[in-house]
Amino acid sequence: MNMKINRSLWTGLLALSSVQLMAQQQLKINAEFETLNDGQKVYLTDFITKRVDSTSVANNKFQFMANADSSTIYIVQLGLQPKENEFFFMDMGAGQVNISGKGSSFKDVAITGSSFVDRWKELDAFMLNRCGGGINYPNELAQKMAQAQAIGDGQALENLQKDFLLYVEKGKSAAKDWIAKYPDESISAYVINAFLLNKIPLNEVKALVKGLGANAQRSKLAHLMLTLEEPKLSSNLLNQQAPDFTLNDEKGVAVKLSDFKGKYVLLDFWASWCAPCRKEMPFVKAAFEKYNSPKFTILSVSIDTEPEKWRKALTDEKMPWKQLLDDSNQQVSTLYNVAFIPMNFLIDPTGKIIAFGLYGENINKQLGDVLK
Repeated sequence: MNMKINRSLWTGLLALSSVQLMAQQQLKINAEFETLNDGQKVYLTDFITKRVDSTSVANNKFQFMANADSSTIYIVQLGLQPKENEFFFMDMGAGQVNISGKGSSFKDVAITGSSFVDRWKELDAFMLNRCGGGINYPNELAQKMAQAQAIGDGQALENLQKDFLLYVEKGKSAAKDWIAKYPDESISAYVINAFLLNKIPLNEVKALVKGLGANAQRSKLAHLMLTLEEPKLSSNLLNQQAPDFTLNDEKGVAVKLSDFKGKYVLLDFWASWCAPCRKEMPFVKAAFEKYNSPKFTILSVSIDTEPEKWRKALTDEKMPWKQLLDDSNQQVSTLYNVAFIPMNFLIDPTGKIIAFGLYGENINKQLGDVLK
């Protein structure tokens, strides 16, 4: 059936479509709690751009409006230093999020709204079923590891680290199945970021992102991952002889890097206060357990400036390889141009640096390639 539409009506339809399109590009968050204090500050943070908006509670309610031209991870938190259950995060795009609760935190709140809310809940249940823990399980484990470390419970810390490694391993398989099921949904970019980035090679991560549908690739997380580059050294140490050095171990015994010539050495820079370093530790331990032999070892260099905290971390972490403390001038970390930690260098039996910046499962993969 042919239809004729006069020009004025057509123009009106275009104008209406434009208004609807603009409305669709807004994210609206409405929250109501029975016992929130009036005047309390609430913050909305875009995890990717780091943009922070704030509002105040009034009549036990608060509201946010944000431009949502593409989806991103938003964090909603009560106050600048939220405690447990005083924040939550979610992959959000254009649409609405409704939050209602009876207490004064996000514990046991009801969250409803647009389709991305339902998909987030579905992902949480999916990961719980496949991996034994939901989306927030790694953060829960990290909190428990920090508590075990604080009280000096080394056995609990070791068990929690094993739980973390198991979750990571299961998460890789589950993530790929989720992506195959929902290739064109923005939440799949989050799944790649949360469960595969730094756990599989970066080129594989980028290939997965490029394989997503057009809608998913518009997310800020997808764009971020496609622009990531392998870490670069400020000077070209790769394929060069590793600078030799001498440092003391925890017993005060002098140790030279060249003492280990003839075997592969993973030179690992870390610190007791470095949370990312502590999160990487289970992967480093797993690599040592798998590959420790006359052909391979690990040598850790801490940049701690307080030796007692370093020694306590050694007791907590129970790392069964040689531990060294950089001197007060940070001589060795400067020698290796270490701009951030964790950072590591793989040195071959001739003393040449053949790789650096190995994280997560990439440690196992690289060692598996050279120690065949």
